[in-house]
Amino acid sequence: MQPLPPWLNDEDELRVLLGRVLDRFDQQPGEERRQQLYFSAEKELPSLNNMDAPADQLWHLVRQLAALGLCAVKPGRRGPYDPEWKSARLAFAPQAEDTLRAWLDRPREEPAIRAWRAAVAQHAAAFPGGIAALLKRRIAIPSHSDIEVVAALARCGTFREPLTLRQLSARIFRGDSKCLDEREELIRTLFPQLPIKPRPLVVAVYMPETYRGVLFIENQDSYAAALAGTWPAAAGLALVYAAGFRGGAERIRERGATLLHYAGSHRDAATFEAWWFDGATAPGPLHFFGDLDFAGMAILAALRQRFGAVDAWQPGYAALLERLHAGHGHAPHDADKQQQADPGRTGCPYADEVLLPAARRLGFIDQEAMD
Repeated sequence: MQPLPPWLNDEDELRVLLGRVLDRFDQQPGEERRQQLYFSAEKELPSLNNMDAPADQLWHLVRQLAALGLCAVKPGRRGPYDPEWKSARLAFAPQAEDTLRAWLDRPREEPAIRAWRAAVAQHAAAFPGGIAALLKRRIAIPSHSDIEVVAALARCGTFREPLTLRQLSARIFRGDSKCLDEREELIRTLFPQLPIKPRPLVVAVYMPETYRGVLFIENQDSYAAALAGTWPAAAGLALVYAAGFRGGAERIRERGATLLHYAGSHRDAATFEAWWFDGATAPGPLHFFGDLDFAGMAILAALRQRFGAVDAWQPGYAALLERLHAGHGHAPHDADKQQQADPGRTGCPYADEVLLPAARRLGFIDQEAMD
């Protein structure tokens, strides 16, 4: 076990980060404790964003932690003039847990799950769906004790009007709207009759005075570029900011579940919405332009499921293909995309016969690379 570095007690940001690492270890059940934990360097160590001499010193200390075997620095995508910590992630292996506990004087507390289960038992009657899901795993929320977390969850049953998950979280967790993120399934299990209102999907749409088709665009910067007229081939198309997989969401074409926010002309909004929500005739050919990677092709496949014959927009993808063939793409592991699954086929001939084979052979390229 490595001895405590003499400088660590004076480095509050690093101590807070290491405390969060232990918090994450405490939240993991035993079978998951063999997995590495990843943290964004810039998010967890905000002083790095100052890019000054203290930031350099802080990063030097992070490197010392890495040299001691406490963490590994995983470089991210950065420009030639960006500091080393730009987009970097810090990976903490399970082997670091015992050393961190010794340094921060936080012994492993196996009784924590027993204390959690005792708190759950006190409020068992408040959960009409039963408490089995709560007994399996402790829910750790910063600045809340186990008793406070369970009591807050129990209050969910007092609401009768439909609320979104964020609204519900804010009302039970001291105004914090994000505590229930990723926990909707748990809440529905604990309160089967609780009316949880889905958050509406907000979709940005630019409509010229007249248009000859619709172009779904995956990324925000590219949507802004198209609005600015950077792509002449997009002139005369209604532009829809698809925001990643949002455009392929199951409820994207349901009235009340989706809000269309218009820019440009509103003259044909009623006709546009009759197609979008009511299945009227499409206002011309439907195209999609996104990243040339497996995720982008999966978005295309999802759009085709929701909107029908959406094709890959050839003017945009042809430009990306040219750069990809010139060697300007990236391998999946270079951009942390190794978890992207090959969609196989999208149903669009151009995507299936040209784009996907190129991605498999040459790698990926993001749509922001298009001039």
